Amino acid sequence: MKIKCLLATLAISALLCVPAQAQDEPRHEFSVSYGVVPNSIWLDITSDVIGSLFGATYDHSGLTGPIGLEYYYRTSSLIAVGAVATFTQHTEEEKLKSEITRTSKNSYFTLMPSIKFNWLRRSNWGMYTKVAAGASLRHSSLQNNNDLTAKKTTDNTVFFNFQVSALGIEAGTENVRAFAELGVGEQGVGLAGVRFRF
Repeated sequence: MKIKCLLATLAISALLCVPAQAQDEPRHEFSVSYGVVPNSIWLDITSDVIGSLFGATYDHSGLTGPIGLEYYYRTSSLIAVGAVATFTQHTEEEKLKSEITRTSKNSYFTLMPSIKFNWLRRSNWGMYTKVAAGASLRHSSLQNNNDLTAKKTTDNTVFFNFQVSALGIEAGTENVRAFAELGVGEQGVGLAGVRFRF
């Protein structure tokens, strides 16, 4: 009976110590990042493949992003919940028989609730996995270059989007850390940035 009481006391003491340690750490995180090859670019490439079946060629003249902003609130030493916002812009020219027939610009605005699992934590570095899912707004503008008097046509589309970063690594001080992630989604197959914790 005494052993059971002792074990119960130790277990309760251990549980009470975990929140106390977690409260000493920064609970808020704000991050800025830049990635490569987001989901939205794959969407544009798919459209180009369909167009190329009809003899069109494409010149990808500009790509911005994905630029990412993130906020997380650490609910425990393991889990943080928050949101991810991204912006990506892609400009391309369509050519038919070597003539530029039209210029398109696609802008993607994405907002996704997210959860992060901090499965390895050290004083100056850590490793984590992140999952986010939400929606993207695609704003498209199209200029017909064969008729410059024609107005640009615009279109807005909303679709499901996500980010799964299987491996994230961060390093730095307690309050400022650089990080890099590998995964797939609207933030890209790879991304890097800086994180502020307070």
